[in-house]
Amino acid sequence: MLGAGLAACGTVEQLSAAQKVSKAFTKVGEGKAAGLTFSVDATPEQIIAFGAATGDKVDPKSADAVSGLNFSVAVSADKPLKDLDTFKNAQSNGADKDLTLDKSVRLSYVLSDRKGTALLEYRQVDAKAFLRADAKGLVKLVGEDPSQVDAISSDLPAELKPVKDVLAGKWVSFDLQKLADDTKKFDGAKATPSTPSGQPSLDPESAKQLTNSLKDVLSRTVTFEDKGKKDGAEHIWMSAPGRQLADELLKAVKPLAAKFPQQFGKLPTSVPSTVREDKVGADLYLKDGKLSAATFDLAQLEAKAAPGVNFPVKLAFNQNAPTVEAPADAVTLTSDDIQSAMLTLLTSGATSGGKGGTAPGTPGTPALTPGKPLTPAQAEELKALGLPLAQQEMFSKLGMGYEDMKSLAQEG
Repeated sequence: MLGAGLAACGTVEQLSAAQKVSKAFTKVGEGKAAGLTFSVDATPEQIIAFGAATGDKVDPKSADAVSGLNFSVAVSADKPLKDLDTFKNAQSNGADKDLTLDKSVRLSYVLSDRKGTALLEYRQVDAKAFLRADAKGLVKLVGEDPSQVDAISSDLPAELKPVKDVLAGKWVSFDLQKLADDTKKFDGAKATPSTPSGQPSLDPESAKQLTNSLKDVLSRTVTFEDKGKKDGAEHIWMSAPGRQLADELLKAVKPLAAKFPQQFGKLPTSVPSTVREDKVGADLYLKDGKLSAATFDLAQLEAKAAPGVNFPVKLAFNQNAPTVEAPADAVTLTSDDIQSAMLTLLTSGATSGGKGGTAPGTPGTPALTPGKPLTPAQAEELKALGLPLAQQEMFSKLGMGYEDMKSLAQEG
């Protein structure tokens, strides 16, 4: 969208720089694979200083953990990404084709620390999901004792073997199509003749209107400056007046917000007073005409940040990302395995009054027994609250009673 709205830039110099960026954006989908990595380039000292400027005290251990953290996304296919139906229809009403069920697309998401150690990894291949977590690494990241992971795992009951596998750092996999089919069954059980038809749909005309409005705002407010070469890449500075851009984007979106409830949620009536008046910008880097990286200083968005306070982050693009492959040693989980694990954990919290009780079957807690049978009136009331009969039965098997289910349905 940004690339498509650049041609209206004013001066010849701006137009030349904008055209370079526009072409760089359009080349993203020309290959069969692409990768993107978001990284926190701020040093621990910069993170602490930024926290102090915004009124948040950041301890050195937390700052050290966040510095260098990165999140990578990779996508690969058997043909150019721009030719995939999933991407072609991304902004149309035909977007009901779920990306996660498209077997022609392979995806990977990885959260890593500064050393490159994967803390959390998710892959999607042939509509199957693969998940692996370094539980101890994640616990250590938030400043807690990694040995807690072993203690939690040893206390888990047999019903939660899938959770034990995840805590042990094993690859686990599950069928996304089966999961989607089961979800539809529950959705069908939840629906009644009086149930509303659902949220307003994303019709093509509204999507086109929104896109054109945003293009117009971007072409009028965003400017580009060619900064020459830096480390073998073309360097372009992209900037816009912060408050003006935010105000115009809000005005462009608000008239259509009702048609995009899930995308926009509840929009503010006006731009927050904390948004800065002066320009905010990003450094874009192009290699061989392709977008290779973008850097941005988050401190630009914080009015309280004094000159010299910085929080740099970076987006790196790779159009030669390796093909996403399925791990060979994954433990296969069925929908029942996942459902049992989730419901058992949920039951643990519900039966302990939501106060962080331990899982059923662990030392100091009673054995898991079925809940008291529901009366027809109670079952109908829970159904009206959005809890299908099938789920009521499963909750009951896991020891939940009427009050527990009612509380859960009301909170959900």
